[in-house]
Amino acid sequence: MKIEVVTYHLPHPDGTATGRHVFAIWDAVRALGHDVSAWCWGRAPEGLEPPSWVRVSHFHDAGGWRRKPATLIRPRGGLASVGWEPSGDAVVWAEEPESYAAVARAERRGVTIYHSEVLDAIALRRPRPEVIQSVRAERYVVRRAGAAITFSPRVARVTGVKEVLPVTLPIPAAPLDLVEEPVAVMIADWAWPPNQAALRRLLDHWSTVREDVAGARLLVAGRGFSDPVAIDGVEVMGEVAQARDALSRAAVLAFPCPPTSGPKMKVLDALAWGLPVVTTVAGVEGIKLAAGTVAVASDPDFFAALADVLRDPQRRALMAKAGRADVLASHRPEQAAAARLALIDKL
Repeated sequence: MKIEVVTYHLPHPDGTATGRHVFAIWDAVRALGHDVSAWCWGRAPEGLEPPSWVRVSHFHDAGGWRRKPATLIRPRGGLASVGWEPSGDAVVWAEEPESYAAVARAERRGVTIYHSEVLDAIALRRPRPEVIQSVRAERYVVRRAGAAITFSPRVARVTGVKEVLPVTLPIPAAPLDLVEEPVAVMIADWAWPPNQAALRRLLDHWSTVREDVAGARLLVAGRGFSDPVAIDGVEVMGEVAQARDALSRAAVLAFPCPPTSGPKMKVLDALAWGLPVVTTVAGVEGIKLAAGTVAVASDPDFFAALADVLRDPQRRALMAKAGRADVLASHRPEQAAAARLALIDKL
């Protein structure tokens, strides 16, 4: 089968969270013998060489790639005007709603919806005028795509998407070594507002964790944040070449996730590496886990739960083993590829 993918995020095992998912799913489809090519219209992160099956040709919308109305509400504008055309015999997939205009004329087409604009606007208390265009564009895409998928029932209910498929990332061959010291890590793309909100909360309450757990430390890593933090026990690593460079130094991923929608790739990634996770209900959305695998705490109880996990190496070891097992059972790229192909066969 010939499949052509359009994506803003560079498909790469060391790219953005979305880019890593896009790489994992379509690389697995290629491994099954299908002819997959991709056009990335965003900027490739510095230092990352595109895979052989990915062409990078940056497209800039003067209003910003998240603005969407010219690109999506008026399909002849934006991405629809850059000259890229799908092959007549190919199945074409837009890996974000922002990419849909490029595939809109294809006979067999699909789109991925990662999160709900409505749910995220409520969670972040964004005023209605800021999100109305995005919400309309999201609905436009879901109505017109031959197939639309998402990764959580919550997002499916709000967006009207009928297909909920497993989310995936590249899965490491072996877990990380366990860290005995009480070290938490928060790693993220800091351009994303929900991550900023989570970090503010974590920093504001870190002193309470230090009071409960002697010697507790917090590592802050990821793109877009390198400013020093004058809080005892906090170390800013800044951008790292690979997520494992930060995860390998920690005993737990601490993520007080606000009630935004869709799967949180940092949680799935940490579990795949065998790192225990403390988060909220929103932090495990779209991830299939057995009870007790992840420490899921309500907002008022998050920091007490984090302290409990940090002071208990034996519990962390059990969580690490169970979390990786759950990822291997439900979120391997081969499983996600099979589910995607089964849907494509119906187009």
